[in-house]
Amino acid sequence: MVTGDALAASPATILRSLRGRIVDARIAYPEVLHVEVTDEAGGLWRFATQDAAFDPADPACLVGRTLEEARLDPITTELRWRLSDGTRLVVVPAPDEAPDDPPNWELITPDHLTLEFGPGLRWQIAGSDRRLVSRS
Repeated sequence: MVTGDALAASPATILRSLRGRIVDARIAYPEVLHVEVTDEAGGLWRFATQDAAFDPADPACLVGRTLEEARLDPITTELRWRLSDGTRLVVVPAPDEAPDDPPNWELITPDHLTLEFGPGLRWQIAGSDRRLVSRS
């Protein structure tokens, strides 16, 4: 069953809620970024790129910093995180190549909503049962 929270969710509302301390940031195979953020309530947010470039190239420098803002640029579709010390994380989606390309990135919330973004302006939000909630 789709929850009310899932139905009310949008990429912007989910990203506005993403705040907290970065507790892990690493590169996994094949050149994907994994970041974990703990919010004020102790909830764990999990973020991963799939088909995107990211800067800084060494994400270890993000660990221990506090994420203050996450915003999606509506023109470039870049995801930009602003950290408390002025550091930024920028995720740049790969150019669209095929309609079945994987999402550029994925964010899993502490209450198990999953936001997948890309390729292009496509996005979807699924609940823990992975049923589609929204698509644009």
